[in-house]
Amino acid sequence: MPPDFETLIARYLDRAADAAEVAELSRLIATDESARRLYLRIARLHADLAATVDVAASRAEATATSAPGSRAPAAERRFGWRQSSLAWAAGIAVLLAGGALVAWRSISTRTVARFESLHDCRWVGAGIEVQPGDPIPRGQVLQLSSGTVNLRFASGAEATLVGPAIFEISSGNGGFLTLGQVKVNAAAPAAKGFTVQTRTARVVDIGTEFVTAASADGQSRVDVTSGEVVVLLAGVRSPQRLRTGDALSIEAGRTQVLVRIESGDGTAAFRFPTIEPPSNRDLADASVGLARIRVIKGTLHTTALIPSGPVELLLDGRGQSQPNSPAESVFFDNNASGLLLLDLGRVVALSKINTYSWHQSPDAVNRVRAVQKFTLYGFAGEVAPGTEGVLTENGWVQLARVNSDDFFHVMNPVDRPAQQACSITGALGAMGRYRYLLWAVEPTQGKNPQFLNNTFYTEFDVYGTP
Repeated sequence: MPPDFETLIARYLDRAADAAEVAELSRLIATDESARRLYLRIARLHADLAATVDVAASRAEATATSAPGSRAPAAERRFGWRQSSLAWAAGIAVLLAGGALVAWRSISTRTVARFESLHDCRWVGAGIEVQPGDPIPRGQVLQLSSGTVNLRFASGAEATLVGPAIFEISSGNGGFLTLGQVKVNAAAPAAKGFTVQTRTARVVDIGTEFVTAASADGQSRVDVTSGEVVVLLAGVRSPQRLRTGDALSIEAGRTQVLVRIESGDGTAAFRFPTIEPPSNRDLADASVGLARIRVIKGTLHTTALIPSGPVELLLDGRGQSQPNSPAESVFFDNNASGLLLLDLGRVVALSKINTYSWHQSPDAVNRVRAVQKFTLYGFAGEVAPGTEGVLTENGWVQLARVNSDDFFHVMNPVDRPAQQACSITGALGAMGRYRYLLWAVEPTQGKNPQFLNNTFYTEFDVYGTP
């Protein structure tokens, strides 16, 4: 095991490793037992598994590793590799290199759910045979490579698993989602309290329909289609309550950064269900006189016909006065990404960062410039680090990822809210101490080249304690 092995693990878990490093990490894990044990230990810590204590308790039975190519018992072959969600998450690097790190344990014979229907399903592992009506025992892990499968739980709850996905059936009224997306309908009276747990959150249904998604790096997202859910986070006493139309994402890490996106009332008042309107009382407001913002990569749209407003508009404490107002908005050239650097003038213990956008064409059809799509980074030092190459390698800390079209499940232009607010907060209070904030803004990828398509941002508000 090389002396820099822990650094290699950290780079992979922070998504900073290049292809050669991933291949080297995979080789070491597949061939070195001590490297494998160290990787699993660090991966467990990195994933912040405090939120999964009760599920982990049910997995406390003895486990043993099996080499690639080993054959599982027939009952386990039926659903592919039998593997704990934790081991699969920690073994992603090995799987990328074609290896297999598998933790085995016996499957309960108690049936707690059944397959309802299957659509173009492709399972991980060869020789999988699943039919509608087949029973699913408690503890069974469903490893779906592609397609969708509908499940009915003993409680009466219905769930649709969308591949690729890894989902463990933990009881007759819930499961553990390691990867992918599951849509739950818990309208049956006995299904109240249906729970989907991920590595970073626990989602408890109050009624009646919601979607939970989990990424390989630990990020979780919850969208409420109807009714209400409660989201529980490790170490946080106050739960997050989400109602119809609400969405929330949780980034992995100690600070548990939350992202909430809401649609507004479509007026110059910028009224949202829970997010406050643009403010002139935040720490970054121009009236405070300390913060400065500038474009450090990319170019604002500057054509004579429809130019962007100056970047300083993002700190003026106001939103646009109408839904199609380029002069009151800040936007990049078509299909171009860009970087916006905000210097707060001193280190701040950040508690909340809000961003706002508004756009709707006169015919009310084109709203492509309303979508918010960016990654937010922070840095605490006196001088901002460079922005060439991989930002996290330069010292930037990734705080949050935002794509409002994903949050609102936008399939058609009219599905997209014209007025949007994004609020980034820390579940435990402050999300960290930073002086510099960096928005890596992505193009909206509008399909009609005749229209301007980059977002009309109107205001960035920053709250915290200097």
